[in-house]
Amino acid sequence: MTALHQGKRVYTAKEMGKIMNRSERTARKFMALPRNEYEKEAKQRRLKSFVLRESGLKWSDVAEKLGTTVNGAIALYKRYEKLDLNENRG
Repeated sequence: MTALHQGKRVYTAKEMGKIMNRSERTARKFMALPRNEYEKEAKQRRLKSFVLRESGLKWSDVAEKLGTTVNGAIALYKRYEKLDLNENRG
């Protein structure tokens, strides 16, 4: 099922639910990115994590530049290695 309005949410689903006085699930159904756009953004975010770390930055610096936690940055890096690195090699 696609969302009623396609696009990136400005707020989290939890915040939108509170604003709309509805559940988080209703907020997700109301507005969401199309899957292909989400996948494209996620791939770019994983690549950015990989490039920043490979350039010699500490995990805390990578996390700060990505606006996430250290563990989030590490997870993005590992997902890039698993999903995208082999795709780019051949």
